[in-house]
Amino acid sequence: MKFDVKKVQEPILKASVWVQGNSILQAIKNAFIMTIPFTIVGSFSNVIKMQLDQLIKNQHIHSEILTNISNLFGYLNAATLGIIGIIVVLCSSYSYARELKKKYKEVNVFLAVILALAAYFVMVPNNVNFADPKAKVIQGFSTNFFDYQGMFTALVVGMIAVWIYARFGKTKFKIKMPDSVPQNIFDSFASLVPITGALMIFGIIRIIIQSLGYTSIIEIITVVLVKPLLSVGTGLPAIIVVILMEQILWFLGLHGFNIVWGVVSAFWLPIYLQNCAQYARTQSFAGIGIAPNTMTNVYAMIGGSGATFGLLIAMLIFTHKGEKEREVAKLGFIPGCFGINEPIIFGLPIVLNPIMFLPWIFVPLINAVIGYVVTKIGWVVPLVVLNSGSEPIFFSTWLTGAFHTSPVVLTLVLVILDTFLYAPFVILNQRSERAAIAKQNEQENDEDKTVFKNETEEEPSDGPETA
Repeated sequence: MKFDVKKVQEPILKASVWVQGNSILQAIKNAFIMTIPFTIVGSFSNVIKMQLDQLIKNQHIHSEILTNISNLFGYLNAATLGIIGIIVVLCSSYSYARELKKKYKEVNVFLAVILALAAYFVMVPNNVNFADPKAKVIQGFSTNFFDYQGMFTALVVGMIAVWIYARFGKTKFKIKMPDSVPQNIFDSFASLVPITGALMIFGIIRIIIQSLGYTSIIEIITVVLVKPLLSVGTGLPAIIVVILMEQILWFLGLHGFNIVWGVVSAFWLPIYLQNCAQYARTQSFAGIGIAPNTMTNVYAMIGGSGATFGLLIAMLIFTHKGEKEREVAKLGFIPGCFGINEPIIFGLPIVLNPIMFLPWIFVPLINAVIGYVVTKIGWVVPLVVLNSGSEPIFFSTWLTGAFHTSPVVLTLVLVILDTFLYAPFVILNQRSERAAIAKQNEQENDEDKTVFKNETEEEPSDGPETA
């Protein structure tokens, strides 16, 4: 029975097209991409400050310069991870406003972003002691609304505010100005009704939330939405499902990471940032759980999707000099050290290659399970530093493990294991390639013989010349 790839690829391709065309999912993905520079700066600032503080404390150093340097990185952390919720509001609203502008030409992207920020502050209690109704009222905003705890709420509020703004902009209730009015004044007055309407709606929502006995929108979203999602969507089963989806999509030629990660990052990234913040505060791994994105992005995908760094090594060891596989491995080795593996995926190829299907699916799953188990039992420390993901493989795990060697040792063990797991399939794929080349050469030789035979038979015989 012949396997028809097109029948499997067609519905998945349709789903991929839907995801790529969905403005909400694209806005979420792009928003978290835009936050990357800030989360990386904040995370590295955290690490440097921790090391300096430990040095000052343990060595009993009394240096004003060293203290000021430590404070400097503390300021950087407070201005990035400390306000990551605000950054998410700005990024999500900007990304979604750009998506909606394709449909609603009246949307002013800049005003939409400012509206989203204002709407978020409408929802935030302006009392530092808001959680204790008996405490003295202290005017101000609690910082937990602005750090990782407010990320998901910020995402929801920012995008809803922009959507309301866009919908109000399409109604007939707007202030019209003469065409002679400058464009900036025209836009401001045209947006007056949509902005007022959106802020009024969020103000009413806040009153309703408080009347239901909740202290803030963060509490109601956490209790009603986030906790149920996190309870079923962050353990090992969820990690396995995400990896399976990514790998199957990649095998069919679709960018699995872009399609899947844009959705799950909204739930998984805050967990990782919470771990990072807890470690920065306590400088201890006690009580820090496993962030699912570290299993999928760090241990499961060493060298890129499919854990292809082990595949690269297997290709260099088990292929012959001058053959295509070895040349592809040499070409892809340096990029593979930095997690870039498109030369392998499309050069070997892995896409739609039935021989490579099994290791492509199961090697990253095995890595994730091993990484999860050894972290859970305490053999390896949790990963608690957010990095860019573009550093060399072993250096990257050393950084994300807060300069501990156990994640590096685990990565090395997994690379060796991946090499042996991929090796039989590399050999099988090479034999298949050789057989295909031999068959092609045989067919070409047969064609050459046939052509030569036909040319010989068609040569005219020597006979008497005719006048």
